[in-house]
Amino acid sequence: MGYKINLGSWGSVFAVPSDVVDKYIKIAGGSSVKVLLYFLRHSGRELDAAEIAQALYMKEEDVSDAFIFWEQQGLLKNSGGEYLPAADNSKPDAVYEQATFLPLSESKESDLQKAQLAVTRAAALRSPEFSPSQIADTVKADDKLNYLFKVCEKLYGRPLKHAEQNALVTITEHIGLPAEVALMLVDYCFLIGKTSPAYMKTAAMDWVEKEVTTLSEAEEYVSKLQTQHNAENTVKSLFGLDRAMSQKEKDFSALWINEWGFSPDVIKAAYDININAKGKCSFPYISKVLENWYEKGISTVEQVNEERKNGKTSKNSSLDVSAVYQSVLDDYKKGE
Repeated sequence: MGYKINLGSWGSVFAVPSDVVDKYIKIAGGSSVKVLLYFLRHSGRELDAAEIAQALYMKEEDVSDAFIFWEQQGLLKNSGGEYLPAADNSKPDAVYEQATFLPLSESKESDLQKAQLAVTRAAALRSPEFSPSQIADTVKADDKLNYLFKVCEKLYGRPLKHAEQNALVTITEHIGLPAEVALMLVDYCFLIGKTSPAYMKTAAMDWVEKEVTTLSEAEEYVSKLQTQHNAENTVKSLFGLDRAMSQKEKDFSALWINEWGFSPDVIKAAYDININAKGKCSFPYISKVLENWYEKGISTVEQVNEERKNGKTSKNSSLDVSAVYQSVLDDYKKGE
C-alpha cells in the first residue's frame, strides 16, 4: 500500500532567515518585508528594481530603500550587484553584537549612526507596537515613567488613550529619551497646542537626533523653541496668515525678530511696502527690505518713515523707495 501526502500550497516553500522575525520584524516596514520575501522566493534569479516594483505594485525607489534597509541591518550585503548573506546569523548574539562595535572611521561611524536613527524613526512613527499589558508592566517597573503618565493624564484632563500610552512608552523605551526629558517635551507640546501621539514621537526623534537628551540640554532647547514659536506666531498675526508656515518662512521670522531684533510694527511696515509693490506677500522681499534697514541701523517706525521720505524726495531719484527695493530683489524672483 502506498502513501501520499498532499501539501497543497505548502508543496512549494522557500527559506526565510529566522532573524527576519526574531530581530527585525518590529522595525521593518511592510514594503521592506514584501521586497525581501519576493527576493527570497526568486533566489538565484537576477531581478531589477523595476521588475520587483511592478510585481509588488510599488515604486522603484521604495524597492531600493528596502534593500538599503536590509543592508543597514546586516542581513544582506551587496557584492558587485549580487546580494549575499552578510554574516552567519546562526552565531550567538554576543558574537554578532561584538562585531557591531568594531572600530570605525569617523565618517563611517557617522553614517552608521544616521542609518540607525533612520531605522528607529521609521519604526517609532508606525502604528502602536506595545500591548496594554506590556505598557502596564513597563510603567509599573519604572517610577519615572509612572510619574510621566500621571502628569500627562493631568495635562489631558482624562485617562490616557492607548495610542497616547503607546507614544510615551515608545519615546522612552524605543526612541530612548529619558523620562524626565520626555516630560519637558510633553509640556512643550501642550504649550504650543500640538499634543497628538504622532507629533510627540516625531518631536522626540528630533530631540534625540539633535542630542537633546539631558535636562540642561532640554531646558536650553525648549527656550530656543519657544522663542522661535513666538516669532512665528507674531509674523502670522501681522501678515494675517491662517495656514501653517513653511520652514523657510519660519526661518525668516526667527531671523527678523530673534537675530535682527525688529519690533512688530517695523516688520508690518516692511510688509506694507511689499504688498504695495507686489500685491502679494513675499517673505524674501520683506526680508530684503528689513535687511536694508538693519544694515542702515533703522529700528523704529519713525526712522522707517524718515528713510522713506528721504527716498522719495532725494534729487538722485524721483521714484518711490519701494521701486528701489524691487530692483534690489531681482535675484529673488527666480526662487519664488
